[in-house]
Amino acid sequence: MRFAKGPQRVGKAFALAWVLFTSTSALAQTTIANTVAGNDPEYEVEPVTVGPFQVSPSVMARTMYDTNVLADPDGAELEDVEFLVRPELVARVGDQGLRLRIEGYGEFSRYADLTNENSDTYGVSGDVVSNPDENNQLHVRAGYARLKENRGDPEARNLVGLGPRLYDSIFANLDYRRTGGRTLFSVETSYSKIDATSPIDDDRDFTTYVGRATAGYRVSGPIFATVTGYVNVRDFRIGATPTGPDRDATTYGAQAGVDFIDSERLRGRARLGFFRFDPSDPTLDGRTGFSANVLVSYLPTRRTAIIVDVFNGDVATSRRGAQSRTDSRVTVTGQVEMRHNLYGRASLRYMRNKYIGSGIEERSIGGNLALEFLAGKGLSFIAEVQASDRQSDDPTQEFDRFRTSLSARLRF
Repeated sequence: MRFAKGPQRVGKAFALAWVLFTSTSALAQTTIANTVAGNDPEYEVEPVTVGPFQVSPSVMARTMYDTNVLADPDGAELEDVEFLVRPELVARVGDQGLRLRIEGYGEFSRYADLTNENSDTYGVSGDVVSNPDENNQLHVRAGYARLKENRGDPEARNLVGLGPRLYDSIFANLDYRRTGGRTLFSVETSYSKIDATSPIDDDRDFTTYVGRATAGYRVSGPIFATVTGYVNVRDFRIGATPTGPDRDATTYGAQAGVDFIDSERLRGRARLGFFRFDPSDPTLDGRTGFSANVLVSYLPTRRTAIIVDVFNGDVATSRRGAQSRTDSRVTVTGQVEMRHNLYGRASLRYMRNKYIGSGIEERSIGGNLALEFLAGKGLSFIAEVQASDRQSDDPTQEFDRFRTSLSARLRF
């Protein structure tokens, strides 16, 4: 599919400035509609007790046909079939007051013809949640992941023979929240280090430090009016060179909006404001821009959810000639429980990547349809279709892509 030049583009960015390892919980009965997921005893799998831990293993196997594996422009597409196996393990211990959760996964991908695209990725993370009382919560999360770059991501490699980029990610996050009768307060700090495994990609290695504080006041029922301040410090491994400036920078900003707490119909937050980008290199200009952070789920019924995810702000870039990059992205997703054993998901995604200093913009639009059938206790089958199209001021970065897959998931 083709779209006229304009602010149109999709896909999720490989947001290296804020990479957190996530995996589908082995406890969930469905992977595609967790917001409306039921808790049907017929499909519930009891965890295995190992010492003090409750352990939940699972494995997923997928076959996917991809019309454009390398996300190449028209006329250069290479199609192939990918076979993927992903084992996961979740271990839990604790009670409502103090809980520990450990997750680990491996993902092993093999292609029928393009064997250079084969990859092995994996990760482990741990979460500790403390609830000393009903008003206070402390959440600590840390982990490591070996990540694979999606060929359709902004700034992704699209060369034949080299395979996708691989990254090592180390991350840690501490989040404290207090919700009183009328007030809300939260503070969050995080650390993320991204290290490309290949020396030729050393210019993409960087460390990010983030601090964020939010204060809110209950204006009606579950609705809190909030104000948020944040700062993001980005430190690249390679500094200024004869051909490029120092890309270290500090971004800070403020947002105002609403948070929804303990609401049956509305969940999440919606915040709008501004950001200020201050580069370390004196030859680069700072700038101020519009900032958006929206993640809201609306449940008109228990079996139906509409999820809106909006972001606008500064992100890391390694594009030659670009001083910085601003991303705008919107995703609207619908989830539905059609029957007690049949779930559906549909989503539409848009993204614009604006490369400051180079004059290049890229726009993407795409969609996703998925069905998951719970065939029995611990066994489900998933069918999924994905389509995407990217337009760019640089014709070498344009592509169309269509993917369809069938998966089987087994929880033990």
